[in-house]
Amino acid sequence: MGKSKSEKDKFKMAVEYLTEYSGVRGAVIADVEGVVIARSGQASFDADTFAAYSIAMRTALEGPLGKIANPNPEHLSIKTGNDWITIAQSSEAFLIVAADRRADDLLSVRISRALEMISSYFKERYPLTIPRERAGRPAKKLEEVHV
Repeated sequence: MGKSKSEKDKFKMAVEYLTEYSGVRGAVIADVEGVVIARSGQASFDADTFAAYSIAMRTALEGPLGKIANPNPEHLSIKTGNDWITIAQSSEAFLIVAADRRADDLLSVRISRALEMISSYFKERYPLTIPRERAGRPAKKLEEVHV
């Protein structure tokens, strides 16, 4: 049996939320190594290539961006004569959106909303906990552990 609509993968829902918007050719969620987690888009949209090159580009720019922006920017938008590519980072993953240059600025609002969806799903699905060594004590959240 397939998943019901309410059980549908929320990562997939986030990228579909973006690609249903006029002018968006594709959207991909990738981990910090560029491995695709979820994708949606036109048949010509190569999610693997966008993920790999976007992560490489973001990594290459972190040094210079760190010198002029504090902290490092969360969104990087590149606009050419035909394209609008956005690389956005949540603490857990990257969101890469490829759109037509003529897409309106409300796309930025959708990108922010998709990032919220991704972050909340990561927190819901993959809570960061460290089990206590002694029985009977509750696990500590990673945020509670001080190094």
